[in-house]
Amino acid sequence: MKIRTFTLLISTFLSFTATFAQTPTSSEIYVNLRKFGSLKKVLYIAAHPDDENTRFLAWMSLGEKAETAYLSLTRGDGGQNLIGNELGPDLGVLRTQELLAARSYDHAKQYFSRAVDFGFSKSAEESLQKWGKETILSDVVLMIRKFRPDVIITRFPPDERAGHGHHIASAMLAIEAFEKAADPDFLPEQVKEYGTWQTTSIYWNASNWWNENIDQEARDNPDYLIKDIGTYSSLLGKSYNEIGTIARSQHKCQGFGGILDRGSSLEYFQYLAGTRLKSDFFEQNQQSWKKVLNAKFEEQLNTLFRNFDFVNTEKNIPALLTLRKELDKLPATKPADKLFKQEKISQCDQLIADCLGLYTEILGQNYALGQGKETTADLNIINRSQVPVYLTGIDGKTRSELLPENKIFTEPLHFTNNEPLTNPYWLREPFTNVYTVTDPVNLLRAENDPTFMHTIELTVQGTAFNLRVPVQFKWRDPSYGERIREVISVPDYSVNFGDQAVILRAGQTRSITLDVRSFKTDLNDTIHIECPAGWTLNRQQVPVSISNENEHQLIELNLTAQPDSKRGTIVLRDSKGNLLHAFTEIAYDHIPTQVIFRPAELACVKIDAEIIPGKVAYIRGVQDAVPQAIAQLGFDVQVFEVSDLATLDLSAFESVVLGIRIYNVHSDLHNYTDKLFSYVNGGGNLVMQYNTASRFSDGQLYGGPLPFEISRDRVTEEDASVTFLQPQNAIMTTPNKLTQADFENWVQERGLYFAANWNEAYTPLFAWNDQGEDARTGALIAAQYGKGRVIYTGISFFRELPAGVEGAYRLFANLVSYEP
Repeated sequence: MKIRTFTLLISTFLSFTATFAQTPTSSEIYVNLRKFGSLKKVLYIAAHPDDENTRFLAWMSLGEKAETAYLSLTRGDGGQNLIGNELGPDLGVLRTQELLAARSYDHAKQYFSRAVDFGFSKSAEESLQKWGKETILSDVVLMIRKFRPDVIITRFPPDERAGHGHHIASAMLAIEAFEKAADPDFLPEQVKEYGTWQTTSIYWNASNWWNENIDQEARDNPDYLIKDIGTYSSLLGKSYNEIGTIARSQHKCQGFGGILDRGSSLEYFQYLAGTRLKSDFFEQNQQSWKKVLNAKFEEQLNTLFRNFDFVNTEKNIPALLTLRKELDKLPATKPADKLFKQEKISQCDQLIADCLGLYTEILGQNYALGQGKETTADLNIINRSQVPVYLTGIDGKTRSELLPENKIFTEPLHFTNNEPLTNPYWLREPFTNVYTVTDPVNLLRAENDPTFMHTIELTVQGTAFNLRVPVQFKWRDPSYGERIREVISVPDYSVNFGDQAVILRAGQTRSITLDVRSFKTDLNDTIHIECPAGWTLNRQQVPVSISNENEHQLIELNLTAQPDSKRGTIVLRDSKGNLLHAFTEIAYDHIPTQVIFRPAELACVKIDAEIIPGKVAYIRGVQDAVPQAIAQLGFDVQVFEVSDLATLDLSAFESVVLGIRIYNVHSDLHNYTDKLFSYVNGGGNLVMQYNTASRFSDGQLYGGPLPFEISRDRVTEEDASVTFLQPQNAIMTTPNKLTQADFENWVQERGLYFAANWNEAYTPLFAWNDQGEDARTGALIAAQYGKGRVIYTGISFFRELPAGVEGAYRLFANLVSYEP
């Protein structure tokens, strides 16, 4: 008997409401079958996670049964975070996984270019200059040539209406790539690999966000297509806009959870380039299985559509295997043809596995496996059908064993960890505005393959499946149920510092903490500490001894900044001279747990900053590192929740600081306005940090008896020149006299969501602007109220302080230092 072999990557689907493995229902399998039979493709292009129209993606992918992909230029690492303290690259990892969580509902595919989100940009020119236009254009062209869409949809227009330089750039690049992808002279090496591709049309997904009269303008207008994406699927039990809303609600760190949208919902698509379509996105698609393969395949496929067995899905196996045999005949002489063949075979393979009710997993003994270590993991397979399935190979070693019907077959697998430390592929190398991707296989990919995988060969009616199964760790959470996470490659131990940076004045000594986490039993080593010039520790070598895996050892050291100390970095090495790594976990219920290993380093910053000592109550908004930074200045900081304000005696504190976006996540804070301003009236100092204008509601104004509004004004150029409007104001002079030097070496931006239309009692202290714009004066406003002081600031202290920006510390010291 001839054995045909094909490969299927078994990636255990994780439900994002509960982390247990699932097999699709028969109606979901049928939807996937219709999608497998479709030869339609659409590519959606935008700039960030959460830019995509998930309702449209769900309608196109699950309703139109088109292979649908979203290309996000960035991973959103320059944005903000409503649910945790991840910022920068860590936020990019979180938002990548939120996109993948969204795709698990709308069933589109997810891809990324190499562009780094460097924060809000006010022009496409700035974005393209920082990224390098040709680099990102090559990524977009590669996406088109590999994916070969019938139509491209942009989320934004290619002009200032898009409102963000990244948004504008995404549309501009999409339009240019639409042309370049068909040009054989553009990137000829890429052409040799994937050929050229001429997409039929490119449209902009317009809406009344940009044009409140779009419904009238689009009617009977040949430049528009109008689609109702709110239709209902009885197979899925939901409308496509419902599914899209669920998908969009996975963007939790952006605060995009939404109430389910049901009923008719029109979307408008405006012509940009290519062929003007009359009524349908795929009316120019001339492909059919009769042309691509043969009439026989098309007939067999249609027969399966008509006769699909929803009750006993295993009865569909013979027809699927027949289709699988025909797919072997697909031409694969060109790379693009080979990709198409692999894609369709993979889809057919998945359908066969799903119709069998096949469940395959490999479970490790722990979630962490040390480099060079040997281990055993259990292969578990269950065939939940009456179709005979044979295990015919494990990692290339032939065997022949009939799997029992609806009983778990278990086999121990022995292997050694020869993998590098588990890390997102785009964070493995240094980068600035574009990620460094050394392996071209990873270009455009959303994430790495799992760290450890094994190849399992199963044979059904003479056809062999090569399943690539990840090694995972499973455990029972008594309050949650089954939990699953990837088994990762780890060092013997990691070391994390308590802060990103330590801030000291000359001659000052402060305790720093090393959190040592062992990934092995009986760890014994010595940490060697390298300090920058002018910084001294009471110990340069620290012995480490830990008995158990995942046990921690906290080490306290005293760090002193000498008068001649300069800004620098503490570096840690093990006894063999190897750099030690810090370990970061990003763990939320709606995404799989993510890990990052990066060099264990601590920035050392010597500053000349005085304070007026006092107690500070920090009322938490979203998580941020500002309280720790205030404490580093020497203040006595206590952190509270908004609910604590009901009983908290504010008079015990010289200053009260409201955390970032506190009104966005705790609207009940408005209930304590009178209490806060009574505190100010009695001589207290209230510092309100930024909130986003888009979350402001109910007509309430900030500032209580001294009201102000919050605008969308921001200054994105971190080196924008600053004008001191009130240089003699106490905030500018006490206890630190601020100078222009205090506004050097800032990161990403000056600030965002500045105040506007403020009460005349407020005094604006700064004016600054991005190039070509008028001055913005609402970044920091202050007013006296009774015996106390109230401040609102949109300055990005949540970025500047963790980054160790000296001037930001001096300014914040002045904000918190107050004597009535």
